[in-house]
Amino acid sequence: MSGIVNYAFDKLKTKLDASCHEGNVGTSERILSVIAGGFILGMGLKSIVKRPMRAFSGVTLGGALIYRGVTGYCPVKESIEPKEPEATVIEHRYFVK
Repeated sequence: MSGIVNYAFDKLKTKLDASCHEGNVGTSERILSVIAGGFILGMGLKSIVKRPMRAFSGVTLGGALIYRGVTGYCPVKESIEPKEPEATVIEHRYFVK
């Protein structure tokens, strides 16, 4: 049974790596985001009649996590991580008499 799970996990990992060119989220983060997002989305949909405000926040958060995992791009992570500064080299030459 674990051979099938490992094969499915490896297949999913290669598919996710191939589909993401400009992403800032790693493969393991993407997989966990989809799993956690699906769980939160399901719990939100399950309790939509009893607690509509909590369900709405669960559906929103779950959908955002699924989107993050599928696309591989997270705008929050991009704004938090420091960007490498673009260095512009300006050459000055001073002559002393």
